[in-house]
Amino acid sequence: MKKTLVILTALFLTACVSNSQLDVPQSIQHNDKTYQLATQQDLGSVARYVYLLPGETPKEWQSAVEILLDRNFQNRTLQERIDLRKRVYTNTGVKNFQLYRQDETLYAYVIYEPSEQNKDWQIDMAKGKELPFCGFVQYQYSLKIPKNYKLGNMNSKRVVNHLKKYLVEKEMKQLSKADWLLGCKA
Repeated sequence: MKKTLVILTALFLTACVSNSQLDVPQSIQHNDKTYQLATQQDLGSVARYVYLLPGETPKEWQSAVEILLDRNFQNRTLQERIDLRKRVYTNTGVKNFQLYRQDETLYAYVIYEPSEQNKDWQIDMAKGKELPFCGFVQYQYSLKIPKNYKLGNMNSKRVVNHLKKYLVEKEMKQLSKADWLLGCKA
């Protein structure tokens, strides 16, 4: 009888945990633009939701919003997340990034230089936090900047400084002031 009670309790608790999920909106407003849910992928421990502007596709886009849900089965702290991401970026050759923690919130930006696979500069700016009964949730705004004539005449260091000054600082300030609208549902 005790064994049956333990098994039933474990199944009940598992059902409660696995049923809680992110309350994902169908559209998101960002910078006075409306992004529509374009793709979603749930791998069990991690789920990803990508929002695009009308007319853009997952392969051809200029700006996007992404929501990442890490159900945090490993119980990582924000500092452990920061340390892990720093290692990943460093090991993959990403040079231009910053990660920091403020008031139990992780803030990050990454600037990707053009490559053979991606001809544009790309900036990812994110804000993430742990949500009870859900896991770690990250809101990310991404922007592609074409390598145009003006940027083409600057060396990489000057382009990065230009992007930080005119895009990243403004967007990170906006992200830090924005209300957190994402939540979980049972």
